[in-house]
Amino acid sequence: MKTNRSIRKTPVYRLAGATAALGLLFACLSTFANASEDTQLIAVSGMGSLTLVPDTASITLGISVRGSELPKMQAAADAVIASALETLQGLNMDDRDLAATNIRISPRYRYDQSLQKSIADGYEVSRDLRVTVRDLTLLGQVMSEASSAGINSVSPPQLSSSKYEDNYQQALLLAVQQAKQRAAALAKAADVQLGPVVRMSTHETSYRPEQPMRMVMESDAPGATYQPGEIQVSAKVNVAFAIQPE
Repeated sequence: MKTNRSIRKTPVYRLAGATAALGLLFACLSTFANASEDTQLIAVSGMGSLTLVPDTASITLGISVRGSELPKMQAAADAVIASALETLQGLNMDDRDLAATNIRISPRYRYDQSLQKSIADGYEVSRDLRVTVRDLTLLGQVMSEASSAGINSVSPPQLSSSKYEDNYQQALLLAVQQAKQRAAALAKAADVQLGPVVRMSTHETSYRPEQPMRMVMESDAPGATYQPGEIQVSAKVNVAFAIQPE
């Protein structure tokens, strides 16, 4: 009589199979790691920078009112901001370049010597008007006329350029070229052949004024003009090249 026999895998067999698969995986990973470690590299950095003339300035105009009657203080701050907006709109400034949304109400305190403690001393209401000036020849007039409208706080102009991205990409190209030249010089000195790029990273640096904006008083002008100077756009790259003996 024939007997049909079948062998059913037990958990022990399945465990052994899984262990073998894991062992193969780790062996492959180990081989890959060793290959990566065995790859000879030249790692260098490169810098590129350009200068350009800014064409945009951002400033924050503010009004602060102190007192004890909040409704009157808020109305006074609102009136100054409304007057400043009307003045700037009269300079043909676009509404998208004028933002007047912030308002802050802060309690004020003073120290009472007789009571030996701080006591409430009214409030301070502040409002801001953020302005983007796209014609820098108007910057002095914007600041002067805003002050005439009642603005009592003006931030230093923050310079920028609408051509920043184009110049940053050019700075990147210069940085990569410098990195390639440095790597080639090292490879030649070490008598090795420079191979392809293995990895590359970049660090974007904020552009900064080459010289700060200066106020220039002119004898034949009632106000002041502003000289923007230049801003510098810089880029840095880190590049690793594979190498092999010649």
